[in-house]
Amino acid sequence: MPPLVSIIIPFRNAADTLADTLESVRMQTWKEWELILVDDGSTDESMAIAEASGCQRMRLIRTPEYGACSARNHGIRAAHGDYFQFLDADDLLRAEKIEFQVQALLDQKDRHAVAYGPWWGFGEDLTAIRSGHLNGRSFADAIDWLFASLADGFYAPPHCWLVPASVIRSIGGWHESLLQNQDGEYFSRVLMAATSAIWVPESDAFYRERNPQSISEQRGLAYTESLLLAANLIRDRMLCSVNRSTRRRFLISVLYLRILYRMDPKDTHMLGRIWREIEAHGLPPLSLPFGSRRFNRCKEFLGWRLAFKCKYLLQP
Repeated sequence: MPPLVSIIIPFRNAADTLADTLESVRMQTWKEWELILVDDGSTDESMAIAEASGCQRMRLIRTPEYGACSARNHGIRAAHGDYFQFLDADDLLRAEKIEFQVQALLDQKDRHAVAYGPWWGFGEDLTAIRSGHLNGRSFADAIDWLFASLADGFYAPPHCWLVPASVIRSIGGWHESLLQNQDGEYFSRVLMAATSAIWVPESDAFYRERNPQSISEQRGLAYTESLLLAANLIRDRMLCSVNRSTRRRFLISVLYLRILYRMDPKDTHMLGRIWREIEAHGLPPLSLPFGSRRFNRCKEFLGWRLAFKCKYLLQP
């Protein structure tokens, strides 16, 4: 029988976007799938939209408001699939996305390989494409994907991936106490457990940017502390693959530079903690691509530290 794909969608108050997300699932050309919708304490019309979708392969789970990671863990426990597709309730998939990735993994004949593909950032709808990552590559050792993402300045949202159940079941659940970068922490475990990472160029995913309800848009001390905890957990896994490579140690510092780039600079006592982590691994070369064009130009002239000081001074 063809492998079954478990599609897990957590949602809370997603009435404005959920119907479009469910339609992108319904349109998948790979027909062997189950849909697990986990309501994380919605107070709007999201539940009614889910129930009205009429999907016969949908299971709807209601939970109190414990967060998206808890909701995903409920979905994992309820799933029966051979592969897992995570999808947030404001994001979309190309119709052939799952089919192309399933076929790529079947062609590998390796039940511990993972697949990923390109993504496009968009605004109100798909006519407003803003950004994306379109030029990936395959990695014979999956953990090398993580080092490459830091070196080249790219990342992949969770719904870009298709992950075998053998990997999902071996790594434990999503980290429910993290407020930020839960996906980075979780997929660092995926990449540690996987054998290889296969690039599937036709398997597009679409990521809704600047959603004010998105976890990635939240700021404040608690969120910065959570970013630091996630970075430390990822760092510990990456150190297992560093060996004696100085360049790989430099790349671990990028985990912390990313926190500096997005944090509120008013959290001054956090700045020292983060810079100590960076100094422990060494700053990467100034040529490493990072942040906006303006920030890149600034750091190439002033160095990393002064570039961040200028960024904070210019920040509203």
